[in-house]
Amino acid sequence: MSLRRNDMNDKPLLCLGTGLDFDEVPAVEQIEIMKSVGFDQFFYCEERNQRASDDEAVAEKAAKIGIGFHSIHAPFYGMDDLWHDEDGELAKIMEQELRNSIDNCHNLDVPIVIMHAIIGMDNHTPTALGLERVGKIIDYAIKRGVTIGFENTEGECYLKALLDKYGELENVGFTYDSGHELCYNGGTDMLGKYGKYLISTHLDDNHGMTDPEHPNFLDDYHLLPFDGYADWEGIAKRLHKCGFDGSLTFEVDSKGRCGSHSNDMYLGMNIEQFVRAAYDHAVRFRDLFLATK
Repeated sequence: MSLRRNDMNDKPLLCLGTGLDFDEVPAVEQIEIMKSVGFDQFFYCEERNQRASDDEAVAEKAAKIGIGFHSIHAPFYGMDDLWHDEDGELAKIMEQELRNSIDNCHNLDVPIVIMHAIIGMDNHTPTALGLERVGKIIDYAIKRGVTIGFENTEGECYLKALLDKYGELENVGFTYDSGHELCYNGGTDMLGKYGKYLISTHLDDNHGMTDPEHPNFLDDYHLLPFDGYADWEGIAKRLHKCGFDGSLTFEVDSKGRCGSHSNDMYLGMNIEQFVRAAYDHAVRFRDLFLATK
């Protein structure tokens, strides 16, 4: 599957991530709902110790109903171990998780795997050991024909270290998360800094940083676009400035984290209603994106 549209006059494809805080609904059913409301593609969020058979079932359903399989989001619970686990035992576990995600992409003809550069609000020191370990993962992805999109999260310095060292490689790129830019990166223009590497998006909204000095994962609401404080016209203009012509991909949640009330505007929605709302907001942003071209 191409990472870009073949005809620049075509509308961007719309893509939605699985999960949505409806864990009781299997992903194979979630993508049917996405297809029914109008989404062109989906990305699949993998879990710790992901079973390849689950990815295969999703891919089989996608092919049957005619929805595109855009990307796989790799597990990220141990990304800090790649950088800071000196004895290597925990790092080996995470390395295998990432190789498994790459294998799933290769075996299912999914072109992109999304990876976080780090996890943990208190991590601020990229290491040579971490760069070496991630470099081996990148080498593995090259052999398997898979492109890695490193996402902006907390700890921007880790993303910078990776893109400074590996960003010019053909199979390495940047996945722009608009919500993380607002609540983790303090509103710093991530597209201005890393846009030349841009291959995919995770579009979502929130209310910014509760404490500008201390990023907090509870601020990462993953609201639908236009339901928070993000400047969506500005985001559209910045995407154009990067020359982005890929799918518009959305990563949104229906519930607040750890029982917070951040997403209470979606209370009472079932999954069909929430996915329909996500599609309506996605179309609204696509219209804005096309209007600002």
